[in-house]
Amino acid sequence: MSNQWPTYPQSSDPAGLVPYSESPLPAVPVQPVELDPLERLATRGQTFANPVVFAAGSDTLRKTGQWVVPAYLLIKGGMGKVFLDMQRATASTAVISVAIQGGLGEIVIVVPSGWAADVSEVGSGLGSRTSKVVDHPAPGCPILYVTGALALGSLTIRYPKPRDERRRDREIRREQAQQSQYLR
Repeated sequence: MSNQWPTYPQSSDPAGLVPYSESPLPAVPVQPVELDPLERLATRGQTFANPVVFAAGSDTLRKTGQWVVPAYLLIKGGMGKVFLDMQRATASTAVISVAIQGGLGEIVIVVPSGWAADVSEVGSGLGSRTSKVVDHPAPGCPILYVTGALALGSLTIRYPKPRDERRRDREIRREQAQQSQYLR
């Protein structure tokens, strides 16, 4: 048995392509392009290589209010809790890629109605993954495509509960009160 790639007769190759075994290899390995810090900050969340990172460590990390959900998120659970409330958030794309690096902690993502989530690519390990949302979005709504693995922690993606809606309403009233103070 030969370990060489097959060579093809010239007559069966009308495009004149060179078989793989005869193609030259690049002399210099390709080095990844390093962006300067300002460019990296400007493109944060727009590429898989430069996601927006939410890392809890051993604390609780909460993201609520009005914010733009980028195309790429990385959530590191650690031993703490990551709570992302997307009720008032705006999606930047139709598909939001969420990579999970779970630890011992809890990851909770609250999405508005109409949004969807696919958690089929999340390995649960000894932890648990729960999605209480549909897997097909309503027209004009995004889908969260979640990948990664959990160790002993948990991942929950759900629609808002009444307490989440009350918290959202309190935030809105607080913001309106602050705005009215600035207008005086």
